Amino acid sequence: MAVLACVLILTPFAEAVFTVNGLTVSDPLTREVVEGYTLARNLQPVRFSGTIRVIDWLLDRPDLAATLARHLYPPLERYHVAVRDDGSFDVNDLGALRGNFRLVAHQGTRRVYVCHGQFRSLAYLLSLSGNMVFALEYRESRHDAAPTVEVAPQLYVRLDNLLAHGTLKLISPLLHGVIDRRFANLTAATQIVGERVTLDPGGLYREMQTWSDIRPDQLEHFRRAFLVERVTR
Repeated sequence: MAVLACVLILTPFAEAVFTVNGLTVSDPLTREVVEGYTLARNLQPVRFSGTIRVIDWLLDRPDLAATLARHLYPPLERYHVAVRDDGSFDVNDLGALRGNFRLVAHQGTRRVYVCHGQFRSLAYLLSLSGNMVFALEYRESRHDAAPTVEVAPQLYVRLDNLLAHGTLKLISPLLHGVIDRRFANLTAATQIVGERVTLDPGGLYREMQTWSDIRPDQLEHFRRAFLVERVTR
């Protein structure tokens, strides 16, 4: 009886745990999206100058990473990320994209995020809401003269609109086009930000000092991470 009781107690917890991108995840919303997705994509790997340390530092600070992207890559100047009291993040692209996201799993060079939000195309031809799971795996390569990092993203989208599920074949080309355009912009911004942080942290720091949307504590964190360490080595 004691063994049976233990099995009955532990079973719900075992069922609530599943794997995404090689990581164990217990978040119920993440599981709902991954197991009941409307569409799933393995996106093209992104390669840029940098190190694992640089990408970890930026991923730990999505709000600051978004600020860097806005200034260094003008097509993302509408893109804003703000940290919430609970540690999750709000994202807003002047109404075209609005929602929030949070990290649900992280181990080594793998991360899994879950997002909830609404999207409108610029021409208002497409208006959708739903949830998304975004999985990342990144690795460093030193075969080139400068260190580079390759990031492999995986995407799962579950739409709220039941009609959208039934008409996915009709909206799929438009939806995939939106994903590809946004991902292309994020890729370009990531490459520029990664290169500047890795190869020219001093020049970037001086630029950041002139930006009104950078907080003093963010400047100090950047200085300690990428300038003080260089001096003391």
